[in-house]
Amino acid sequence: MSLKILGGLARGFPLASPKSDTTRPTSVLVKRKLFDWRQHMDDYVFVDLCAGSGAMGFEAFSRGAQKVLLNEFMRGAFLTLKDNKVKIEKAFKVDESIMKVTSLEAKQWVQKELLYELPVTKNVILYFDPPYENHSLYFDVLKLLKELNFEGEIWVESDRLKGPKLPELSGVFHSIIKTIEQGDHFVVVGKLV
Repeated sequence: MSLKILGGLARGFPLASPKSDTTRPTSVLVKRKLFDWRQHMDDYVFVDLCAGSGAMGFEAFSRGAQKVLLNEFMRGAFLTLKDNKVKIEKAFKVDESIMKVTSLEAKQWVQKELLYELPVTKNVILYFDPPYENHSLYFDVLKLLKELNFEGEIWVESDRLKGPKLPELSGVFHSIIKTIEQGDHFVVVGKLV
């Protein structure tokens, strides 16, 4: 599958996607709706907990995010993510400290890396798009973030057919900022505290 960055500095830049079907990219229409809504990322740090190819994080980078933290646990996808990072850094002469990739389980990343990397979370956008079928992971990670008083925005992607339903996810948040829907997919944008 061909992936491209939609806007900003790296608009049109091609990204490799993992060869296996263990990860799936966020649809272009969902990504476009999110980033048309939040076009400029200059004041934000962007975290993608289940990054796959890194397309969401690289989109945030292209639109000016101060720092991008990409985490992917699946080995094949992680290698693709690392390769995409190197290509973008080379093509746009990016300082290596702006983008960081890790390979931890999502809960482990929140427990070990969140406060280490981001002692202040007010201007952080955390994108969370785990395997839809893993309902418990959604709620475990959101609970951990709440316990850690995560103050930033959380963008959670799910699917009406396989993942947690919109009312279930919405009920976890203290406030909902936006909901984006496209076919069976949706993203809830909200704050936990």
